[in-house]
Amino acid sequence: MLYSKDEFVFSAGAVVFDANREQVLTIVDDDSGRVSFPKGQLDKGETIECAARREVEEEAGVVCNLWPLGIVAVQTRYYEDEKITKFIYWYAATFVETTAQKLEEYEHMTPKWIDVASASEALTRAEDKRLLQLCLESIRS
Repeated sequence: MLYSKDEFVFSAGAVVFDANREQVLTIVDDDSGRVSFPKGQLDKGETIECAARREVEEEAGVVCNLWPLGIVAVQTRYYEDEKITKFIYWYAATFVETTAQKLEEYEHMTPKWIDVASASEALTRAEDKRLLQLCLESIRS
């Protein structure tokens, strides 16, 4: 399949674990209530890994160490009647420290740590539940 540059975007995100507390970091959209993982689009010239790290820091105020999962999600969305295909590169990550959240004016989200055992129930989308499962399998192997 071929896409023109106006038909796709690259994003990156991370599933961040705090092993000491056996918790995983989620993002709650304050407008919709949707619970997901931190992610966002790459800035021009930015690497995928740098984008994932930056998005976690901006959206959640968390510094983390990343390790690649080899997982790419592909989503099709419509923005203002235009079809956009989004490629999301996912990392697993470990918590390092907290820092200040750096949200854009239009972003309304709250970071929330959830016990790993109950995180799947809290996540809104089936795709995020599957991502969590794959991360846990990767960590345990």
